[in-house]
Amino acid sequence: MSLCRRQEFIEAPPEVVWDLIADIEHHPEWWPRVVSVDCDGSEQGDSYRQLTQTPLGKEEMQLLIESREELQNLRIRCLTTGTFLRFELTGAHGGTFVHGEMGMDPLGFRARVFDAAAGRRYFSDWISKTFLALDQAAKRRISH
Repeated sequence: MSLCRRQEFIEAPPEVVWDLIADIEHHPEWWPRVVSVDCDGSEQGDSYRQLTQTPLGKEEMQLLIESREELQNLRIRCLTTGTFLRFELTGAHGGTFVHGEMGMDPLGFRARVFDAAAGRRYFSDWISKTFLALDQAAKRRISH
């Protein structure tokens, strides 16, 4: 199982950061590798489809919102591959401290092979790009 963690301070209020991560339908606008989302609900227990750019091409995945606590945390798990994402937010000094975790608890042979061969590097790169894009999207939101 791969697991990558990252912590960043984003110079935007928690409400702005929360709106970006909790608005699943708009993830493709800022989140690297997320191509499109088909989502009917974004509450805890809801599932949705996401088209993701992977090293093997674009793949449709079924995701589950495992946990969603307003302005505090969002946890999403892919029911197709076992990929997971966790965001935890804490307001601090007029901005937001964000703790993120991304990785894979692989489901199926193909996911296990991918995770063993490239998981750590893949998720480390993805979470770095995710935080950079989240910071840039937050700055755009507060400048408008």
